[in-house]
Amino acid sequence: MILIFCSCKEKSENQKTEQNSEPNTETQAELNTESELDTDYSISAELFAKDVLKENLRKHTFDIADLEKPVHTQIFHNVGLQKIEAYSNKDYPKNSEPNYYEHFTLFIATYHSELNALKTFELIKMTSKENLAEYQLAQKEFVNRVKALNIGAKPGGMIVQSRRHIFSLVKTCRETSIGGTWNDYEKKFIKYLTKRGDEEFKVLNSHCGMNKYELKTIKASR
Repeated sequence: MILIFCSCKEKSENQKTEQNSEPNTETQAELNTESELDTDYSISAELFAKDVLKENLRKHTFDIADLEKPVHTQIFHNVGLQKIEAYSNKDYPKNSEPNYYEHFTLFIATYHSELNALKTFELIKMTSKENLAEYQLAQKEFVNRVKALNIGAKPGGMIVQSRRHIFSLVKTCRETSIGGTWNDYEKKFIKYLTKRGDEEFKVLNSHCGMNKYELKTIKASR
């Protein structure tokens, strides 16, 4: 009887150990979700810039308080802004440092939290609907943001938020630097911002001559 009791007890303890060692599916799913949320998509954006610019890649990091940084970066100013980066072709412009919107390939703003980035993107969307002529006497910061956004509206661009980042993809009235259409160029960039092949992104989009950003949906496709 003692032997039987010990054998049963040992079997019960082994079963408990096996159960404790089995991964919890729900917990793993939560970890995967957290991992996805923590993904630094500024790294993915840099891979896009490398793909486009190749050996001519040049990276810029702007001090938030620097008054000499490109005017377009004023669209990012809001609570929680951590850093502003950009990429450009080191061969353009030839005889001066890049400073104008079309001198760059991509702007990236990184925030302390995804909520900060979401709020700023909502603010940019609101700004895109405003007519500057009607707000000349408005708060200076607001007027400056409208002007900064309009800089990218005429030649074209795409603004998108993903996790803790807001990206401003620069377009021009010329052909793309890698061939294909500007729509192809946009989709190529979007692919770098997701690990899923069916994710949809709400973006502000403008093409050459539109002079206005429009809200549209782009679906990532592999």
